[in-house]
Amino acid sequence: MRYAARRTWPEKIKAWEYVSEAEDMEDFALMFAEDKHLEADTEFVVIEKAGAESDIEFFKVSRTQPYALIAAEPRVEAASNPAPASVAARTSGEDDKSTRGIDGGAEAIAGVWRAMFGNALFFGKVGATAMLMFVTIVFLAKWWFNAW
Repeated sequence: MRYAARRTWPEKIKAWEYVSEAEDMEDFALMFAEDKHLEADTEFVVIEKAGAESDIEFFKVSRTQPYALIAAEPRVEAASNPAPASVAARTSGEDDKSTRGIDGGAEAIAGVWRAMFGNALFFGKVGATAMLMFVTIVFLAKWWFNAW
């Protein structure tokens, strides 16, 4: 099978930096880590180059010489990449609070309120600036030209 890999943290590379063939995804991930001489705790993503239904997995280098890998949680999910199997399994199925985690809840509502307050503050600043400019122009017209 053909696989592709790229680092996800701390270097976020947009293009696939390593493309090759291997027997399975773990072998390819180990080959990528060894060839690129990745340091311990480096995270990277591996995708199967098989079309739209490609498998995707995240790995983390746990030690070097000899290299060892562990599964990692995705830091950022791109819109073009399919969701990993572990995330898809958690989101599909029954709504069990112990397995699904927090879907946003209070954090999402707080984000909405923060955005609304930020927008109101922005429009207040724009309105105050426009009013200040208007008053300044009227004052200058009165003082310089004795307009009224």
